[in-house]
Amino acid sequence: MGTVDITLSEYYYSPQYYGAMPIAIFNALELAFLEGKETATVPKVEFETMVNNIHRETA
Repeated sequence: MGTVDITLSEYYYSPQYYGAMPIAIFNALELAFLEGKETATVPKVEFETMVNNIHRETA
């Protein structure tokens, strides 16, 4: 399965991604923000889903 570390600056502070973002990723980003972290560790499968969703929305 695996995980991916993603930065808050790239995804959490970018509301244009919210529609493509699985809830598990949003929750992980929000928790990282509340804890004062710069990154969040998310399931790789959820990250890949988000990337696919973003590509579909911009195609």
